[in-house]
Amino acid sequence: MRIRCLLLISLLTISYGCMYSFNGSSLPSYLKTVDIPLFSNKSLQPNVADEVTQELGSQVVSSNLLTIVQRNGDASLSGTITSYESKPFTFSTTDVRQVDVDQYKVIIAADVEFVDNKKNNELYKGSVNGEGIFNFKTESEETGRKRAEKDLVKRILENSVQGW
Repeated sequence: MRIRCLLLISLLTISYGCMYSFNGSSLPSYLKTVDIPLFSNKSLQPNVADEVTQELGSQVVSSNLLTIVQRNGDASLSGTITSYESKPFTFSTTDVRQVDVDQYKVIIAADVEFVDNKKNNELYKGSVNGEGIFNFKTESEETGRKRAEKDLVKRILENSVQGW
């Protein structure tokens, strides 16, 4: 009898744990829509907040986790770009006492908040960085910037929508 009770409790626990879908997210089932206001920009890099917001919207749509609405979503995903920097990453020597930069790394930092508007509950709040490395001799900083934006959006989604 005890074994049957333990087995029943185990089965109920397992089935209860499977109530959320396994589509890369454990979001509550009542969250169907999200609004993504334009990120604000505290960096000195123009247009970076616009581009990150557009990439974020594009990735949310392609992930099929939530439907984007203009306002009053079941959830809100907002943020602020806090910094943008491009700094030397790898070096080489071409001559005695001469060092060349081969690669640079673009780093974009953002403060992000993901809020459940239905229950007025903060699901995620934190700082996220995205990085993009580019070859200084064959690529532009724009290439590194695009890579950093994509990496930032990926990390935002992992920490908020997909990681919840």
